[in-house]
Amino acid sequence: MNAASRPRSVAFVASQLAFGGAERVLVEQVRALEPWGVPVDVWISKAARFEQIAPELVASHRFVRDVRVVRGTNRLLARLLWRRPDVVVSYSAPRAYRALIRARRIPFVRRPAVLETIHERYAWSLSSHDATRPRAVDAYALTYDFREQARRAFGVGNERLFVARPLFESSLLEIGERDRDEARHLRRLWGVSADGIVIGYLGRLGDNKGLLDVIELVRGLASKGRDVHLVLAGRTCPELGDFDARLAAAIGAADAASDRCRGRFHLAGVVARRESVYAAFDVLALASRSEGLLPLMLVEGLSAGLAVVTTGVGGIAESLRDGVDAEVVAKVPDDERDLAPDVRAQFEARLTRLVDDRDRRLALGASGRERVRSLVRANDFHEATRRAIEGVLALRRTTRAR
Repeated sequence: MNAASRPRSVAFVASQLAFGGAERVLVEQVRALEPWGVPVDVWISKAARFEQIAPELVASHRFVRDVRVVRGTNRLLARLLWRRPDVVVSYSAPRAYRALIRARRIPFVRRPAVLETIHERYAWSLSSHDATRPRAVDAYALTYDFREQARRAFGVGNERLFVARPLFESSLLEIGERDRDEARHLRRLWGVSADGIVIGYLGRLGDNKGLLDVIELVRGLASKGRDVHLVLAGRTCPELGDFDARLAAAIGAADAASDRCRGRFHLAGVVARRESVYAAFDVLALASRSEGLLPLMLVEGLSAGLAVVTTGVGGIAESLRDGVDAEVVAKVPDDERDLAPDVRAQFEARLTRLVDDRDRRLALGASGRERVRSLVRANDFHEATRRAIEGVLALRRTTRAR
């Protein structure tokens, strides 16, 4: 499309952001618009840990003009009326839906085209939010191909559904000698022996990630005499109620389970350098009950050459080949529920095999590294984002012309 078909300005509106996979998608969506040179505003309705991501947003696009927390529907409405964006990109933001619907009732106000970004195909992420979502949104940008579920949920055709897979170069890691030196230092701090195996996790410490299951599985391995350590690194999630406390209690209980377990469980918190932490891991474990396309942790860990054991939820199974790129444990049905006993048993068997078989770890690590890099090479998230924004704008113009 030519320049005349592009928006004159774009606003991004979300309920809550901090820094993780979903937030990285927002940064890359903003970066995708930089070649167009259009002004961009980013408004978040809840503060949370917004200060972590605000500098990244400002740095991603030289025409970002407004990045701030805007609390309340009326204040957001005032911003929309002031900036008058041609396109609004939203992220499950009920206040934005209400503000957009209210704006339509004001005479002579030009309604923006609205593109909703949806990361997952589960029932909660396809909710209508008391019908405000389908009333406010013109089209949907899906992070992988779950158009069938979106069609059923929103009653729309494929012309209103766009797929933009969030795989991008900035998520790929290169491990250098400095990282390996720091990794050796970390392993000494954790008390890992020369032959010890570190099972790791680096990401948002959320309740959907299967962390309590992984703690129990590693406790079992240590109790049986295997020289293993578990390191959970990343930011906590106070917004999840008591989960942080439950996680800390589970770590404490596993550590105290027996003399063989003592000193083998570590909550590392937020880390300064991801590369050195991944370099200190031997196995990456993700027992999620729900996910989007391919979690940021898996992209980073695979690109660093780590052997991975994961549940095949969300888009993971369509991205990774079981037994070739990673140990991918099928979870059927993929329904957001906790792991069934048979799935948990399969995950335990795959994890045990990686702990015991160094050659298997190396082979999976090498294949997984090439696989994730090939997925990124074959993908152009920025172009797909621009196509979705042009597409929703064309839909809005067609609707106005009728």
